[in-house]
Amino acid sequence: MAIQTKFKQIVKKLSSTDLYNRAKGIDQLRKSLHKDVYLDSLIYLLEAAGKSFPNSLEDWDDGSYHLVGFCSEYPHSELVKPIEKNFERYSERAKLQALYLLITIKTDEARDTYICIIEKYSKQYELGIDVAYIFEETEWAPKLVKKFIPLLKDENLNDSIFHMMLLCLRNSGVKLSLTSEEKNLIIEQIKRNYQSKRVSYLSYDKDYSLQFVYQAWKESYAMIRSEMGIYLQLMQYFYDDEMQAFLLEALQFKDAYLKVDAVISLLERGYNVSREIIESCAYNIEACVWFYTRLSESSKEHFYKINEEIQHSFVKNRFFHYLVDHDEFGVVPDEIEVVKRHDTTNYYGQEVTYYLVKFKSQRDDWAEKGWMAGYVGAYLTEQIPSPKMFEDTITTFTSWNQLTEVEHIQQLEQFNKDDYAKHDSEVILESKPNWHYGTFVLGFITAVRTWTSFSNNDPIYFLLLTLLWGVFLFKVYATIKLRKEAKVILKRRQLTLIKSNESTTIDLHKIYRMTIELRKWRKNEGKNAAYQLKVKYLVFYDKDENEILSIPSTFINTSQLMAEIQMLTNHLVEQPIIDIYENDLSA
Repeated sequence: MAIQTKFKQIVKKLSSTDLYNRAKGIDQLRKSLHKDVYLDSLIYLLEAAGKSFPNSLEDWDDGSYHLVGFCSEYPHSELVKPIEKNFERYSERAKLQALYLLITIKTDEARDTYICIIEKYSKQYELGIDVAYIFEETEWAPKLVKKFIPLLKDENLNDSIFHMMLLCLRNSGVKLSLTSEEKNLIIEQIKRNYQSKRVSYLSYDKDYSLQFVYQAWKESYAMIRSEMGIYLQLMQYFYDDEMQAFLLEALQFKDAYLKVDAVISLLERGYNVSREIIESCAYNIEACVWFYTRLSESSKEHFYKINEEIQHSFVKNRFFHYLVDHDEFGVVPDEIEVVKRHDTTNYYGQEVTYYLVKFKSQRDDWAEKGWMAGYVGAYLTEQIPSPKMFEDTITTFTSWNQLTEVEHIQQLEQFNKDDYAKHDSEVILESKPNWHYGTFVLGFITAVRTWTSFSNNDPIYFLLLTLLWGVFLFKVYATIKLRKEAKVILKRRQLTLIKSNESTTIDLHKIYRMTIELRKWRKNEGKNAAYQLKVKYLVFYDKDENEILSIPSTFINTSQLMAEIQMLTNHLVEQPIIDIYENDLSA
């Protein structure tokens, strides 16, 4: 398979000494995304990314990065070797992108190449390990941890390796087989790293306050807290007297997250933590949900009673984090009070619970507003007490005294409804039927036959040519008519199929199962524009296994549509099931 000419032209532009030409090359590359790309073209781009490009002071002007980034949209096992071959010549950003591509490819060969690159170049370049992405997208983590243990002394990598180790150990389905020598190295390095992080943390502990954490220290403190948490959690798996001393000291830390991590590690080792400390974690406005989550992971929820009072702590915690991350407010509230519980039914017919709260801040630009109203939810009523919720938390910063409690609830509910209505009208995905490749082939044959007819006087030949033109023009007309009359539209809560003068709409939450089936063409769905008797349909069923909608695969990219539906329904208790087998894909 040949290299597509347009990519050779793009590489030429990216290598140009003229900045404008390089910008045009990047733009042309972006416009080529999500279009047909030959494998040979991708290999060519990965090799070209290792060539030298003009130096530039502009961040966006990195030809190597853009070429590797483009290939990242098309992960394929054949791309592993070109990455390994050219990695050292990639730009700094392109190197990180190449590692991301290897993770996306997911094969054993990609994993082994990833390991090889980290081992070979980690001291030469700053190569970060994307721990969360590796753990979420692959089964590599145990193998990587085992291979990277000798790299634990590398200051640039050890925090990431320990983070990956922690995720493996916290996941009950993942086991690490460690030798006594490896365990000793791990224990020694945990202590050394923790002591270093501890010194950094203690410089903050004396003046610790939520206002500092989420404002003045926002940039500098988050990383220290995260790294300290990793080591405090690891101590339960590599426990000894010195680790216990570290954990007991952490119970006195002012940072609630670190205190929670220390409490859980001690509980896991059978240490009797005082009721006072457990309750301080359970009712902490910043970290109570984290405490409940960690207890749940360890099946230790019984260490404190989950009741309506604890539910109020969950509510305050959610509203606290909503406010500190709010674009307009963005500060730590001085007080939050839960005022009223409100049970209702949501769009999906589920019984849900919201909580009316009031809050205030003493900061100069907010103090004069006094108490303001907020609305926290939605929690599934049958699951309360629980921190799990659908995200509908809202505030309009309305003064508390301006309205009654009922009026506050009505106002905030209406605000949510208006916001949903605005987003519900947005089109997520829209598609028309595709042109069939057979029409292009037929057009080419018709053109060739017409050209050769000038030297042929056979009347039968002209009759056949006329019939060929007739078939071709009919297919073109049928396709244009179909594309004009048919359309698939996906919105936030609904999927619509339009064909001819008919329109069928289904609610996404009513989809129980999605599957692909090979069927005969139905009326007004493209039979006249097609060349095969059967076509793959994406079929939707409800909970009673009744078909509620079916869409020909020629109307839309079925994989993309299913992926979008999954994302739009991931908040539901019962998400649509994707039921596809290999034989469904053979048409």
